[in-house]
Amino acid sequence: MAVTGMANLAVKVADLEGARDWYRAAGATVSEPVAWENGRRADVQLGTLALTLFTKAIYEDACVLPDEGFLHPALFVDVLDAELARHAVLWGPRIVQGSFGTRRIAFVEAPGGIRLEFMEQLAPPD
Repeated sequence: MAVTGMANLAVKVADLEGARDWYRAAGATVSEPVAWENGRRADVQLGTLALTLFTKAIYEDACVLPDEGFLHPALFVDVLDAELARHAVLWGPRIVQGSFGTRRIAFVEAPGGIRLEFMEQLAPPD
């Protein structure tokens, strides 16, 4: 099985409104912040770069994270269970929903102290 694409890069920010304003001033299209899982989020499109800003990572209770900074790339895979069979899972799998539709996601730790999010798209956005 293989990674088939990247959905976004996830970034943790303490001041979501301030970060949203900064990216808008830089020319990005930014969604309005919404409550999601255990925090708030906003999606940023800056040219071809897709970022998601989070106030708290969904897996924050499973590992130590900084107050702010890069969290993980979110990667689409053909078959989530097949991908996870090759890794020690940090968090998940779990089904989540949002403006992106319905996805089944899980996180693993990668070399260099980062995490990777692997996901299957189960249903498109409404």
